[in-house]
Amino acid sequence: MSGFRSYCPDLAGTKERVALTTFESHHLVTTNRARNGDVVVAFNGLGLEWDTLLEKDDRKEAILVRKQTRSHPRPSRQVILAIALVKGKTFDLILRQATELGVIGIQPIETKRTQIHLKNPEAKVEKWKAQLVEACKQSGNPWLPTIREPVPLSDFLNDSSGNSSIVASLEDTTTPWNELRLSESVTLFVGPEGDFSNTEYDYLRKKGVQAVSLGSNVLRTETAVTTALSRVFLMELKNAG
Repeated sequence: MSGFRSYCPDLAGTKERVALTTFESHHLVTTNRARNGDVVVAFNGLGLEWDTLLEKDDRKEAILVRKQTRSHPRPSRQVILAIALVKGKTFDLILRQATELGVIGIQPIETKRTQIHLKNPEAKVEKWKAQLVEACKQSGNPWLPTIREPVPLSDFLNDSSGNSSIVASLEDTTTPWNELRLSESVTLFVGPEGDFSNTEYDYLRKKGVQAVSLGSNVLRTETAVTTALSRVFLMELKNAG
């Protein structure tokens, strides 16, 4: 399998050739040094992949020729990560790891103890999307997660319904993992470094969110995310087996 992967949302239809954006062309040809005749996997972020040959190694408009097409079904368990905003590179790391593990959506949330407030959330979301694309390239995940502008925890809880919802909790009373009955759609809440406030936990419970433990140690946010997501996806594999 080729080590070259390019994001190309315009793969639908019967056409045989596709032109990459300037950004993707530069990344493929200049950064990764792909050349004419190299095999490139193009993906649209919606489960469709093309095996292609690089026909034109132009750093401004690379051209790919389709050789084979593959479609990947949506994950059998669709997980949305509702994650409290954290500072700097830590949040970028969380985005990449969540994408590698296979979440379908990421919703940044503002909490009482959130220590970062965005001045230009729209521009920040575009930068986050670029992180998600890179994580899909690195991991081979054919499904690009969605990501939206941050919203207050209460707003997200009021607008979301129909999913099984769990929260990684430091509280004493939690639901054992083996007693969880999760639906196909799951929302995982992970709080900030100082955890959710008591008022926020009360509201989470009021909305039917089940608290789960990640152990007795206090984990950094990025560790809590990967630990909790791994547990959720391992439950899927266990149930499938």
